[in-house]
Amino acid sequence: MAVPVQSSPAAALSSGCLYHQDCFCCPFCPKEDPLVSCILKWRVRMKVIKRIGQGGFGNVDEVELENGQRLARKEFAKNQPLSAELLENVRRRFVKEVKVQSAIEHPNIVPIIQSDLKSEPPYYLMPIAQSSLDDDLRQDKTLGGRFVGAISDIVAALEELHSMQIFHRDLKPQNVLRFTEDEIDIYKISDFGLISMKESNLSELTKSGMGKGSDYYTAPEIHADLRKASARSDVYSLGCILHDMVSNEPRVPFREIKEPGEFGPILSGCTKDDPSKRFSSAKAVLDAILTVEFEPTAVLSGAPEDFLAILAAPEPPEPATWNRLADYLEGQATSQDVAATCGRLTADRIEKLCRDAPEAANRIALIFAEWVSSTAFSFELSDAVANRVELFFQSCDFEAKTECLMALLELGTSHNRWYVERKFVRLCSADMDDNLAKRLVVKFHIEGKGRVCRKIDHLEHSIDFDRKNLHPRLVKALADLCL
Repeated sequence: MAVPVQSSPAAALSSGCLYHQDCFCCPFCPKEDPLVSCILKWRVRMKVIKRIGQGGFGNVDEVELENGQRLARKEFAKNQPLSAELLENVRRRFVKEVKVQSAIEHPNIVPIIQSDLKSEPPYYLMPIAQSSLDDDLRQDKTLGGRFVGAISDIVAALEELHSMQIFHRDLKPQNVLRFTEDEIDIYKISDFGLISMKESNLSELTKSGMGKGSDYYTAPEIHADLRKASARSDVYSLGCILHDMVSNEPRVPFREIKEPGEFGPILSGCTKDDPSKRFSSAKAVLDAILTVEFEPTAVLSGAPEDFLAILAAPEPPEPATWNRLADYLEGQATSQDVAATCGRLTADRIEKLCRDAPEAANRIALIFAEWVSSTAFSFELSDAVANRVELFFQSCDFEAKTECLMALLELGTSHNRWYVERKFVRLCSADMDDNLAKRLVVKFHIEGKGRVCRKIDHLEHSIDFDRKNLHPRLVKALADLCL
């Protein structure tokens, strides 16, 4: 039987080192473990099954371990002519980036299971993917109409990297791999060979080392010098990937994408020549896609003014307009009107609403949270919706915050979207405001055992989460409620 890959250090240590049962070294075991010497034997105990891929500085092979487990091995390789000095520079970078990627634990980033960076050549092991995004797009560029799900997965990974001021620099469909976990397809970014580079000789490396096809996705500012990379450089690449999914037109590398159609403004906003004029974050791109998906098909019934047009206008509404919108949503609006309006509340509009009209923001947040809780969204849209909920949560009063948390709990568990579930857990951690925790406890009791306990149970099974890591008041409330 193949040895399962441990998902985290905690999982490895709590279940016992499954690798050690066959004298294979678990990557999470303490260095002082006497069996750590097994690491030196990994190479001779691997059998190469087939070549999976080849890049400028590495080869990827499917290998089989002695216990039957199959993994992908990426090995440093000189696949192009380089000077001895530059080759050594690239080799050191390969080693460094393996260490960087090994330190990042995120569901949308390919994990490194084991590495041997002192061998010649150095290599690392990772899970074998079902496919790459490049292969999937060749089969169906819309991924069966679920392309937004792939974009959401990529955005989640970029959000994690950019939060640490790490930039990928070589994001392209070939470096986005698809895995199946718990019968759910999930995309993860890989190939970190060009991230976080600040050493010298980067201009020469750029000209010689970008893999085949990279130019088609590379931001113009880093084509000549990787040191100019930023989050907006990865946004450029993300826009190019989106273009592959929504357009039939060819594009010119290193240029802004200018096309008509509903995605035209998004593609342009991702790929502006001037990085400062692009979307500021990957999350902002996802929010813009959500707005396209929620484009209203009818006017609002009984509205005193065209609120949808006002929300879509370049300039944000005045505070008085926000108050009139809140009055309308609380009174005359039908459920269809509420859905159309909430769908037009972009992240930018929510931020300005909370800043310019905080009282109206509290009222609209309650309506928005109820809409989220009662709506069956497509799986792919859940992340972007959750990001909008969090914006209300960050700025509104305790009543609105509580409803936003319940909306996230409902959205995440009903749609089985890990990104949303982790967002709820993060906002309800031990760092949560104590008074807000008390307010949420009251809401738990109002909702009742059947609804709350079932969702918390789901969280624990879905994202390997322990309710004991929530705020202490929530832990106690759940212990009393979920007997």
